[in-house]
Amino acid sequence: MAKLWGGRFKKKIDPDFEAFSASLKTDHRLLPYDLRIDTAHVKALKKCGVLTSDEAKRLLSALASLETAHRRGTLKLDPRSEDVHSAVDALLKTRLGELADKLHTGRSRNDLVSQSTRLYCRDNAETIYTMLTRLQKEIVHKAEEYQEVLVPGMTHLQNAQALSQAHIFLAYAEMLRRAKARFEGGRQFFDVCVLGSGALAGTTFALDQKGMARELGLSHVTDNSYDVAGDRDFIFNFLSCCFFTGLALSRIAEDLMIGQTKGFSLVDVDQAFCTGSSMMPQKKNADFLELLRGAAGEFGSNFTGMGLVLKGLPTSYNRDLQWDKKFLFDSSEMMERVLPILIKLFRTLRIDRARAAELLKDESLYATDLADYLVKKGEAFRAAHAQVGQIVNFAEENDVALSKIGLDIYRRFAPKAGGDVYALFDPKHSVRLKRTRGSTHPAEIKRQIARWKRELSGA
Repeated sequence: MAKLWGGRFKKKIDPDFEAFSASLKTDHRLLPYDLRIDTAHVKALKKCGVLTSDEAKRLLSALASLETAHRRGTLKLDPRSEDVHSAVDALLKTRLGELADKLHTGRSRNDLVSQSTRLYCRDNAETIYTMLTRLQKEIVHKAEEYQEVLVPGMTHLQNAQALSQAHIFLAYAEMLRRAKARFEGGRQFFDVCVLGSGALAGTTFALDQKGMARELGLSHVTDNSYDVAGDRDFIFNFLSCCFFTGLALSRIAEDLMIGQTKGFSLVDVDQAFCTGSSMMPQKKNADFLELLRGAAGEFGSNFTGMGLVLKGLPTSYNRDLQWDKKFLFDSSEMMERVLPILIKLFRTLRIDRARAAELLKDESLYATDLADYLVKKGEAFRAAHAQVGQIVNFAEENDVALSKIGLDIYRRFAPKAGGDVYALFDPKHSVRLKRTRGSTHPAEIKRQIARWKRELSGA
């Protein structure tokens, strides 16, 4: 079929190269954006006198019919097309004959590709942002449900201090807030009209760029046509947002994976998100969480792949940039697949309250409280830290709980210890000792939940 660029060529393109260079199987996703851009471009061409009113009317009618067919799922693109832009051109050519040739006046595939991809990024960033908000809502709801359940908090995968399970869930909401902020910050890179930039130098036709920007819901027009021809920073930024979010989701998944292992048996992942073993009939494997962890590698490889394509490229357009959409579509669609599943997983997630109480029998969780207690009795923290370390060693060597050590033994290691020391070995007392904003104190947990509910209520 005819190429948009074939005028100076006498030989047919090598069929293997043609198949290799074709991008329709990937960039067909840009079809609705192409049609919207075409509509804005037709109006601009009419305004600057390239198209008559009748020609513009016929083109707009044809474009509207293509858009309707696309929404209904009945639009068929010629699979032989080089890309989605060529496919649209061929469809218009079939309907309008030579009039379709006028549509390409004053533009290049360079600015067309850049604009359609920006619109794709804008819409999909908004979709992901909305999904992350929905996920936050489920997490905050789960935090509210389990705010009174206390569990061992860990560092280095070792028991550290007692805290509310809600505190952990709310930490996930904070992680996702940062992920959302990245997508929100990236909107400025999508919100620009590059139409009229042509291949790199602009166009000789007085296209109403501000009008096209308004038509597409964009707030400003590019200041440099040469820059936008080769600019893919907006895609690189989108991919970095997906990678950052993927890492956060992977860490959350790892938490839940650890919590549901037999050693903890604290987290119950609904069977709907698990699979079994083909050999071991007793197995219930939280496979979605494992796949979610692995997806972080996919997000990372797309981010890295885009960076490697850009590395060393000269400015302006180069065909290497065709690879950008492979990375972009993969990360965007992967994110939009995993987030709805994770939302449902959190909705059905259960914490075993009895098991949480069992895990809190490890009284080393109160060692820091004990050190703070000694400081309040007048010890320097370093001295108190050393004294508590000796007490913990004594408890381990003699297989005795900290709450069962006699006061005389306490005073052997920590002379300032008093009879009130035994009140420390209680998880509820431990969390109530916390005084700082953002801590695991029950009042702070309630405040955080209330704040999150207010913040997310209008989302």
